[in-house]
Amino acid sequence: MSQPPRARRALLWSCSLSLLCHALPAGAQEQPPAETPPAEAPSSPEAPAARPDPSRAAAGETLVQSTSIPKPLMPASRVGSEVTAEELSRRPARSTPEALLEEEGIFVQRTNHAGGHPIIRGLLGHQVLVLVDGVRLNNAVTRAGPNQYLNTVDPFLVERLELVRGPSSVLYGSDAIGGVVNVLTLTPRFSSEGKPRFPASFRAQAGSADMSLQGSLRLGVELPDTAAVGVVTGRDFNDLRGGADIGVQRYTGYTEYDAAVKARQRLSPGAILMVQYQAARQSDAPRTDRSVPGDFRVFSLQERDFLHGQLTLSGAGPFHRVRVDASALRQSERTDRFRIARDRIEREDANVWTLGLRAEGERGLSWNNASLRVGADVFHDKVTGGATRGAILVPGAFETRPELARYPGSPTALATGLFGLFQMDLGTSATGHVGARAQLNRTHLPADNRLELQFPGSPVLPATDALALGAAGELGFQQRASEDVTLFANLGSGFRAPNVDDYLRLGAEGPGFVLPARDLVPEFSYTGEVGGRFQRGDVARVQAVYAYTFIDNLVTAVPTEFNGEQYTPDGLRYLARTNADNAQVHAVELSGQVKPVRSLTLLAQAAWVFSSQKRLDPLEPAAPPQTEPFNKSPPLNGLVRATWEPVDFAFVEGVFQWAAKQERLSAADREDIRMCPESPGCQGTPGWAAVHLRAGARWRWFTTTLELRNLTDASYRFHASGVDAPGRSVTLALEGSL
Repeated sequence: MSQPPRARRALLWSCSLSLLCHALPAGAQEQPPAETPPAEAPSSPEAPAARPDPSRAAAGETLVQSTSIPKPLMPASRVGSEVTAEELSRRPARSTPEALLEEEGIFVQRTNHAGGHPIIRGLLGHQVLVLVDGVRLNNAVTRAGPNQYLNTVDPFLVERLELVRGPSSVLYGSDAIGGVVNVLTLTPRFSSEGKPRFPASFRAQAGSADMSLQGSLRLGVELPDTAAVGVVTGRDFNDLRGGADIGVQRYTGYTEYDAAVKARQRLSPGAILMVQYQAARQSDAPRTDRSVPGDFRVFSLQERDFLHGQLTLSGAGPFHRVRVDASALRQSERTDRFRIARDRIEREDANVWTLGLRAEGERGLSWNNASLRVGADVFHDKVTGGATRGAILVPGAFETRPELARYPGSPTALATGLFGLFQMDLGTSATGHVGARAQLNRTHLPADNRLELQFPGSPVLPATDALALGAAGELGFQQRASEDVTLFANLGSGFRAPNVDDYLRLGAEGPGFVLPARDLVPEFSYTGEVGGRFQRGDVARVQAVYAYTFIDNLVTAVPTEFNGEQYTPDGLRYLARTNADNAQVHAVELSGQVKPVRSLTLLAQAAWVFSSQKRLDPLEPAAPPQTEPFNKSPPLNGLVRATWEPVDFAFVEGVFQWAAKQERLSAADREDIRMCPESPGCQGTPGWAAVHLRAGARWRWFTTTLELRNLTDASYRFHASGVDAPGRSVTLALEGSL
């Protein structure tokens, strides 16, 4: 058995309706003429539909880019944004989650340097759906809190990021309560000149905050009917240095290696087949907030293998466009706790295989520019794993400890759904849509004797199948009030079916000891959204959005008694997961952009969330519900950005990013050392402000970007994070074509 990692370096729905819409900006793409097969996706080089101006997305513009089948990620332009390839190049993000740091309404929480998860309108974890090329990254063990899955996506493989704020379950099913993040990876292009091309490029990036080095090499083949691209990446991070008052943060470094290959083949003029494989291997990533000398926890190994095939057909039967996706995703996690005084390694393994199939068709109709989009999907998850113990000083065989396993046996989860979406013009200046989904979820829970093994005399939970019906609906409308002003209103529902982690997790988690659960029902969310946008060409854009979300049957861990006791022998409170809560979230998002002169763009945005949840105390059934803030609710935050582009091949950009203090904490927050290391005298997370400056230039085949972060060397952290932000530091990125 190897020694501890980097710590070794230091010794790591009921149906509901939704009124939705958003006005299309002048010149935005429309539905194709009746009975005319639409063009290929904008991501296709054969029909490169005009992309939104990157600055529009940055100013809070609605999202009109495509994902599954070349239509919007959500119907008729839901509120969202896009991080384009150009923006990704200008922001030398260390990781894929960090590429979201400057997006309106997105707050990124990081438990450790190797993690990072978006909080959208106050919701996170398994209430936010992450997709990779339109395929679910969420699985049966996605946790309620932040997770590290998005961080396993190679940032140098990303072509663009699409984000939708608000419920998105009609198209994407369970988990899409708060919103959707879709990661679009590099797409190989067919040769447009009729002759072979063999492009090659590289990217290298170094950062002084963690003495990191990243390198990526890309090789491609472009033929008239065949195209392929391969990418290999290596990434190494050392301990991160915070601001002036923090210094070096131990237990933050890790390493990662990534590889991917994607190929496309034109089978006929109307049929294209794509096949891809992605692999990520991340090692030695400490759980920073749970590591101290002599007792530290490490994600020793994070693995992701993704095999994906996609067939896109034009003019297939009654549909103008059909797309079929088949996928196999394996996500594996090994965590080790090194307890030096006991000479013990406590190891947990969890491995999830997810098989998915999704078919979707779209037809344009001959009246009112209408279109119909229908589809079905099925996803099956199988979870395996276990717990073992071993010695640190005497490497040898690990002892199997089934009573300590996070999940017993081999639980499975099956989700099957049908959905439809209809949209049309309502006159010359209005559009609308209606959509619905029905989904059946079946979770097989094996017999569970872990409690009996740990606490003799405790009951053995029998094997059972848990069934849950999820449903979601949408109804939308948008109105152009004048040439420059668009008004929109949305009502929608989303749902999240209980997953394997909700039912079966056993053991210490956060401030308590969680017991296995039964009889859980889905969470349902109901969101109303109103807003408007003023747009005067490219000179000025202003958008304001207010959203209210009510979440019912919220699954949460509440205090309970076990064998007549409220606490474990180690002093941890017993917790039981149950549908005990409901929550309300108010969100306000404001953004504005002006171009006083052609070469200068000024942008400002701010987001505010006010949340509350009502929680019943099972230990005091006669007591009224307790009202408190939602867990990990982000503070008021925003940024101001100025971009000067004196010539087409160079830019200079300054960013002022800020967050107000967050004193509204839930009871769970107050027991979370990431927010309250000095509980019970916790004052929450202090407000902060940071200034960043970056510049870049392109010359022939070579591009360079230099970023100076945190010029004032401020000491700060994003609320609910377990690691502090980098101090004053330099990041240098180089890109070139070979």
